[in-house]
Amino acid sequence: MRAVLRGLLGVALVASAVVAVSSPASAAGDAEWEIRVFMCSSPSLPGCGKRAATGAQKRAIRTLLEGLPEVEEVRFVDQAGMYASFRRDFAANKPLLRQITAKDLLETFVLRLKEGVDRDRVTEAVHGRPGVSWVADTANGKRNALSWAPDWDGSVVLCAAGSPWARCAKGRGKANKKAATARERAAMAAALAKDPAVLSYVFEDQRTAYENFKDEYAYNNALVAATKVSDMPESYRLILRPDADWNTVTNRMVRMPGVSRASNARCFETVAKLMGDYGLQAYIPFAAESSPDACRSGTG
Repeated sequence: MRAVLRGLLGVALVASAVVAVSSPASAAGDAEWEIRVFMCSSPSLPGCGKRAATGAQKRAIRTLLEGLPEVEEVRFVDQAGMYASFRRDFAANKPLLRQITAKDLLETFVLRLKEGVDRDRVTEAVHGRPGVSWVADTANGKRNALSWAPDWDGSVVLCAAGSPWARCAKGRGKANKKAATARERAAMAAALAKDPAVLSYVFEDQRTAYENFKDEYAYNNALVAATKVSDMPESYRLILRPDADWNTVTNRMVRMPGVSRASNARCFETVAKLMGDYGLQAYIPFAAESSPDACRSGTG
């Protein structure tokens, strides 16, 4: 159980190093008050029960949404509209454009809410309805971004003892399943020092990571109480050259022995946008290696 917790904390540590700015799909308007209702455009999507949304179900969802007092405006964006917006948003990411087609995107209802309303009530009203795959509140990302430290452009998270990440369990010889060794840390520091894209870096030990963790999650007493200093992963925090390809830096570092995860703000923004704006759940933040075209070197 503690190994799983350490793994999750490794993910959280990467999150705290970057700020996600999820801009809206231009086909759907201003995202400040958006909630997106992703429909079952394909029967294989989660929550769809192996059935694509029918015309009657789409009409029923529109009627429901337009009848909610919290909702100011409802727009429907079909797959063609989502794809046109997708191509504009990711025009510079040629590998991603080659990978995603219009059929991969979901028909979506985009909601503009009135200021100050109960947003959770809206998502709960439509979640699980026939024809709905899932619901995303894009404002959550904006709210959460306020709690993430904007001081770092990227983070390289080191292996901890018993880490569940595959990179820590193999390919490291005697160090398999152990915390990053002094030799591995030295190699990482040397790589960062000679990389022209890295302006500066600092090493964050477990005690420092724990103090930052307590500050960030001060509202969650149960989580803080269940977490120990020894659960925290060590990391290198990076300041990167603005005109450099940040993905090249973190993709190179994540292949080094003793590294469990590496991410940067641009990569995080990409995967968060793929999920929150386009409903592509296969692109999980902090796990871009499972979808390599999202944050391939040369695209960020």
